[in-house]
Amino acid sequence: MDFRKKANIATTRQEIGWAYPDMRWFSEEEAGEANRQRNELLNALSGWITSDFQGSKPHTGPLSPGCLICGEGTWGCNFINGLCSQNCFYCVEKQTNQERPPMTDGRMFKNPEDHVRYLKTLKFRGVGFSGGEPLLALDRLLAYIEAIRQAFGESMYLWVYTNGFPADRSALRELRRAGLDEIRFDIAARNYDLAPVALAKEYFSTVTVEIPAIPEDLERLKGLLSEMQALGVSFLNLHQLFTTEHNFKALHRRGYHFLHQPTVPVFESEICALRLLLFARERQILLPINYCCSAYKDRFQGHGLRMRLATAMPKGSEGISDAGYIRSFRVSDSTDKIEAMVRRLGDAHCATARWECDRARTAIAIHSELLSYIDWTSADVTLEYSMPMVQLKDPADGFAEGNLVAANQVVYQQHGWSQAAIECWRKLFVVKTNPKDAFREFYRVYPATGKDAIVKAQGEAERLKRLSMWEELETGLPEIY
Repeated sequence: MDFRKKANIATTRQEIGWAYPDMRWFSEEEAGEANRQRNELLNALSGWITSDFQGSKPHTGPLSPGCLICGEGTWGCNFINGLCSQNCFYCVEKQTNQERPPMTDGRMFKNPEDHVRYLKTLKFRGVGFSGGEPLLALDRLLAYIEAIRQAFGESMYLWVYTNGFPADRSALRELRRAGLDEIRFDIAARNYDLAPVALAKEYFSTVTVEIPAIPEDLERLKGLLSEMQALGVSFLNLHQLFTTEHNFKALHRRGYHFLHQPTVPVFESEICALRLLLFARERQILLPINYCCSAYKDRFQGHGLRMRLATAMPKGSEGISDAGYIRSFRVSDSTDKIEAMVRRLGDAHCATARWECDRARTAIAIHSELLSYIDWTSADVTLEYSMPMVQLKDPADGFAEGNLVAANQVVYQQHGWSQAAIECWRKLFVVKTNPKDAFREFYRVYPATGKDAIVKAQGEAERLKRLSMWEELETGLPEIY
């Protein structure tokens, strides 16, 4: 079992401490059959689907502009309220009749102007409004849309998620007037009634059906594809069911199998989505269908948030990995050696923003571009990755560029790296050398002076492999286990 699999299993079990002890996981034999079943479907779809975003988003036809912005990491979801008129078994939130302020990325906004400042500071290009049911707070929703349009003009793409119950002519007319670009309907919440979808086509050019892929409803969905195409539905988005403490009991009662992945998704939901894509191929249905799996959301929505926060508070001695984590190197040594390193950096005219010495002159933080200036005869090199996070200096002043302070959370830290290992790191994650070639060179130059050196080399090699969790986004649909 490789390190990623071990880490994912450990993380998953930690996430679901609230769940039943008898929840359904695959045995090793069952997992092999599940992987085979999924691979057969993917092979049958080859040539029909496109798998964008490193193979984690299989789809036919184009993607919605909002989905493209989401994948780029410049999208934010504004949960405009907490009220909802339905009680869907798959909902990841607890149904409540209590109102709450609008919220994005866990941050609440007192008014539309605060939200606009947030969007400007983090350079968003799109906003989706959700809830609860956002149309139950129509006046508030309209105020936020209008404020964004006034601040950004047409450069910001805006859409709304709704179950359609409050989407009458008056509401649709007001949403169009305010400047909404796209409206998305969860018809699963209303027994697959397409009436509000047809009505919305009178007001919006881009009307999307966005639903969870519910395994028991596959045959019904097959029958709806042609009807949606005839209505002029712009896109069909299928989401993989995933588990929270609020919906677990309902999912468990349906006999689903849960997967060791972030958000603990449902295997049968993925198979439902892939089978619907295959049905569309067999019937030559041209309605664009997008399977939005749990892996995509974890990788790209999480990556987008990390990149937004990492670039909001840049520090010259740090770097940002491809996975969106803040990377930093710290060199510890005697005062004489650190001062000598500072002189080398100065003599080479290295930008002072790229390094930072502590007051005691016993440690220096450097950017990865400056690793060649380290004196490896005595230096202790620490490599650290952090989750980007920010706090407000003064909460009363709201989210604005001058009111932010970094509050990054360390997720990995290891000291004692050798020169050979750091050079291997550079080849793996900066130069992008083939891993086999990088590790072959690592073992060739490692000073193997005995058994202890060999053990240390093996340990460093294993640590280097683990760094891919913080350096790179995985590709393809995750292995099932």
